[in-house]
Amino acid sequence: MNAPNDWQIPGNWVEIYERVFVPAMMGWAAQVIALAQPQPEDHVLDVACGTGALTRNVANLVGQRGRIVGLDISPEMLTIARTMPLDNSQSAPVEWYEGDAHALPFDDETFDIVFSAFGFMFFSDRIAVLKEMGRVLKPAGRLALSVWGPINKSPGQVALKESWERHFGLEAGTGFSRMHVLSDPELVRTLLDEAGFSHVLVEPTMGVVRHRSPESMVRSVGAMFGTQADEQTRTKLIQEVSEALSSFVGSEGLVYPIEAILASARK
Repeated sequence: MNAPNDWQIPGNWVEIYERVFVPAMMGWAAQVIALAQPQPEDHVLDVACGTGALTRNVANLVGQRGRIVGLDISPEMLTIARTMPLDNSQSAPVEWYEGDAHALPFDDETFDIVFSAFGFMFFSDRIAVLKEMGRVLKPAGRLALSVWGPINKSPGQVALKESWERHFGLEAGTGFSRMHVLSDPELVRTLLDEAGFSHVLVEPTMGVVRHRSPESMVRSVGAMFGTQADEQTRTKLIQEVSEALSSFVGSEGLVYPIEAILASARK
């Protein structure tokens, strides 16, 4: 795997994720949180919390008498999460757990809310994960999750996938496709129904991704993925993606649409 500075982007993959991709996608945090409407003193679990962007936002809402837990399987993600400050002194202190969503390390009926933002599509047994979420929820507890919609509704993802496949083969595009494997709202609804949840609401919602420029995005993706590419290939990737996304570049940099599937339910 190439060192990130081959792409002129400093830091390891998780530092790049936190510094570049969390801000690029953070427009979604408020919408996902609003699905469950956390209240002061609620006990909340964030599954697949990553570096904790949503977790920290919820900590502000539940306050010092609430409880907020962030769980992720990646120790690298949690290392970054533990270093990030909370927004104010009235936030609940965050408890960080390394663990597998298929076997949550918590007692039955522990939490008022379970969140999972843009991680659910990566679980190998999604029904098992949903049942675990239901197990740790209190009676009538709230579940809120989000996944990415169809890749063809995200021109940035399409441009990256096509360029990566052109230079590195079809297998190289699977990392982009995996993000969109739960892009059918009815599939998400069926999974929640089969896992035993009630009051299921599923809604496709359009949003945007923001980067400084197509070149910045390409370099960040290449560095985070550890893509091995010589200088000539890197230049071609940047040129191809920049041309494909030229109509989405303006005074605010690169801003392109992306669809998410937002879902809420009750135990």
